Amino acid sequence: MKKFFTLVAVAMMAFASQANELTVCDNGVVGEDAWGAIPVYGYWYDTEGMAQQIYPADMLTEMAGGKITGLTFYTAATWGDEYSNYSIAFQGGEILLALKEVEQTAFADEDPMIGGATVVASVEPEYGGLYLTFTLDEPFEYNGGNLLVECFWDGSGSWGTTYFLGEEMEENTAYVGYDHYGSWDEGTFNALNKCTFTYEAGTTPVEPVTVGAPVFNGYTIDGVTGYGVDITPTTEGSEIMYRVLVWDPVAEEWVLRTDWTLYGDTEGEIWFENNGEKVRVEAYAFIGENRSEDVAYEFTVATALDELMSGKTVAGVRYFNMAGQEMQQAEGMTIVVTTYTDGTTSAVKVVK
Repeated sequence: MKKFFTLVAVAMMAFASQANELTVCDNGVVGEDAWGAIPVYGYWYDTEGMAQQIYPADMLTEMAGGKITGLTFYTAATWGDEYSNYSIAFQGGEILLALKEVEQTAFADEDPMIGGATVVASVEPEYGGLYLTFTLDEPFEYNGGNLLVECFWDGSGSWGTTYFLGEEMEENTAYVGYDHYGSWDEGTFNALNKCTFTYEAGTTPVEPVTVGAPVFNGYTIDGVTGYGVDITPTTEGSEIMYRVLVWDPVAEEWVLRTDWTLYGDTEGEIWFENNGEKVRVEAYAFIGENRSEDVAYEFTVATALDELMSGKTVAGVRYFNMAGQEMQQAEGMTIVVTTYTDGTTSAVKVVK
């Protein structure tokens, strides 16, 4: 891999303020490979190297619209006497800290390194230190996105294995690369360091993430075996929650059948056997704490072409193949378009 770093120098500037603190990834673990590599790969500290981490936006919501003034990482020696020998063992040289808001939440499998971060602080590690603390040269305005945190060292120090506290993640949230005898070695980890951010609360409004409501697609097979419902997101990156209710004709009210469930945990479709029940599927999409409006889909699981909404009268039915050509009757994969007397229409996909 070609080594290319976009590091923008920032002028030194002292400032004083009332700082708030936010600590993330506090369920610390020690002993995994990642904790000897991030945020600083001490074993290769005497060669040029870099460690990058992506802290997702939903971890940092408290700081959104404010200004970051410092970061602190924790060695394993801060966890208890059992790990007292895991303080900072490398020394000399200089570690540059760079920050950048990014769109992705994980590193790619190929060419994972992210460029363009802005250098905001530097520190010379202290041998035997319990913490690795960066005080920013000037505040970093944080707008509420996923935050890339990069530590870069130039190889002029001495190596020494040091373990830091961290937490396992579900995707490649950390990247480490270093000059290994003239070639660039790299790898990714499902991990993030425990980190305390100091920040100034801001008054800058944060642009909310707009999440579109999901859409439903109902379909049946031969009008006999049942009725299925697919739910599709309209905003890229959003996930869907749904629940199912059935109509109680005696109590004349909707009764909860299944509580809110993450769509996809049910293998991507909701299937109902024909039993004459009137069913209502409710759903919404979300990204982090931002969510769409709730939408609903009602139908009766009795025949293939039952009305989608109770009380409507069918005015006519037309059949189309997947190329959009009208047919005399349903055959193979067919789109059935039903027109109601109130002027509304509905379309379902039928396999016959």
